[in-house]
This record gives sequence, structure tokens and C-alpha cells, in this order.
Amino acid sequence: MKRPLLIGAGLLVVVGVCAYYSFRGDGSGGDPGLFVYCGAGLRPAMEGLRTEFSQRTGTPVKVTYAGSGCLLSMLAFARTGDLYMPGERFYVDQAAKDGHLTSDVTAAYFVAVVMVQKGNPKGIHALADLARSDVRVGIGHPDTVACGLVAKKILEKAGLWDQVKANIDRQGACTATAMELSNALVLKALDAAINWDAMAFPVLDRTDLLVIPQEQNVEVPIPLATLAWSRDPKAATRFVEFARSEAGRQHFAKHGYHTSMEPYALPYYGDGVLQ
Repeated sequence: MKRPLLIGAGLLVVVGVCAYYSFRGDGSGGDPGLFVYCGAGLRPAMEGLRTEFSQRTGTPVKVTYAGSGCLLSMLAFARTGDLYMPGERFYVDQAAKDGHLTSDVTAAYFVAVVMVQKGNPKGIHALADLARSDVRVGIGHPDTVACGLVAKKILEKAGLWDQVKANIDRQGACTATAMELSNALVLKALDAAINWDAMAFPVLDRTDLLVIPQEQNVEVPIPLATLAWSRDPKAATRFVEFARSEAGRQHFAKHGYHTSMEPYALPYYGDGVLQ
């Protein structure tokens, strides 16, 4: 199949998924409550947030999880739903530019790290080691997944994107989402991955984390935005306020997400700092 046909087929899949969510009533129709488009890497925090919010207010919250770019395509097509929580500010800026949002806030922060197999058997000590031909490297898809977009920014900042991308292409190791990267490390299908620290949090007994020094890293606020076509903007605002409250922040913190950028490194770090 030629490349244009592949692209067309991919667009049809996105449209089909959007239509599915639109017509089944999760984001529109007569269903009460809120509907949230949420980045897959934020699922642990979002599940706690939506459960407690519903218990407190009686307002049900439905969520669909996917890559941040895929979600943007979904909401732009369906024009339904109430809130959008991608894993990177880039996607909210795009949505705002297209008139899809009424407001947005920073709910928490991601910090990118290099995840490696337990004991760091490949001896990875610098970002440049990710270009080595003996290292199987994974990142999220830069065009559709927030952790992949940020990985590309970090490697470009270090002047290493072309070398590491060539290594990834050679080995076919690039995967789709942050959670899949963590799973691939645990299954030893990868030697290293640039991923969110929060995605390593559940598997710290089976992986090691290498801190990317702050001057080499990029800051990643996690935005929470209200959609322009929300059917219940007051309830959406209440959800945003709850997510930013002390009770809401606890759902982020207990799953390893950062509620501020100070201090930069959380206490469970300690496996090493990249040079």
C-alpha cells in the first residue's frame, strides 16, 4: 500500500473512533454528567479524581483514554464532551487556537526520566548512550503521544535526536503510549525508554530510573481545559477546581505525578543521574 493510502486509512480509523464515542452517547446526547478526554499516561490519577468527584457531587464522570494527539482529533471531530486533559501543553495550545476551549489551568507536572532495566545492565550513563546500536530504545510516537513529543524535544536540545531516532528506526522499538513503554521495560523488550517518572512509579521494583538533569530536561505542565461546547460548564468548572484542590492534588501525588516543580527530584529517585 502506498504511503498516501496508509495515511488515508489512518484518518478513517480516527474518524471511526470519534464517531463511535459521539454516537454511543459518552460525550453527548442525554447522558448526565461530565465527559473527559484524558491522556493515557494520566489514567492512574484521573481514575481517583473522577471517583472522588462523583462521590462528593453526585455528578458522574466518564473518561476516554488515548494518546493526546488522538484525543485532539476525537474532540475536534465529535465536538462533544466537557474537559480535555492531555499530557503536554502543545495539544491544549492547538485546541485553543482552533477555538475548542474556554479556559485551561495547570493541574500537575510530568517529569521525563530515562527508564532502564533493573541494575542498568547496559551501563547507560548519558543521553548519548541511547544512540548506541546495542541499546534498544523506546519513545512514544512524537506526533501523537505527549511523552514522545517531549522525548524528541529533550533529544533535540541535546543535539542527539537524529542519532537516537536512527537507532530507534533501526530496531523498530518506538511504541505507542507511556504505559506501553513501561510494560516493554518490564518485559525486557527494551533496554531504555524516555518516559514519565509517574509511569515508572508502579514498576520501581522492576526498573531503575535515571534522572535527566534539569538543565537538559524540559518542563512539562499537565493542562486541564474546559471545552467550548460543554453541556454543563458549571460542573466542568467544579471538576477543575477539585483537581487543583488539596484533595485533588493527593490523587496526583500518590501515583508519582508532581504537584509542583520544587523540589525537582522526588525522594524515590536514587538510581543515578545522567551526565
